[in-house]
Amino acid sequence: MFILRILLKAALLPVVLILLLLKVIVKVGMQISSVVLGGLILFVAGCLIYTITKQAWSQTFLLVLIEAAVMGITIGTGIIESLVDAALLGIAGI
Repeated sequence: MFILRILLKAALLPVVLILLLLKVIVKVGMQISSVVLGGLILFVAGCLIYTITKQAWSQTFLLVLIEAAVMGITIGTGIIESLVDAALLGIAGI
């Protein structure tokens, strides 16, 4: 049983390396894009306030969609990062 467990860990080594690489890429991408997305969120929020005061409702709707897309991207990267962490913990438990 011990030898079988060692063979299984050796077979899963490429998967672990790919998951670690994916984790690093997502983490770095999230850190870099957070600066850009933060500025974009502030700019869109300012434009949103301006369009509400001018009562330009079609532009307001488009800005809300843009804001939702930016938030979705941010939340999606967080979910991907947590799934990779969970996969790594699951493989480490073997």
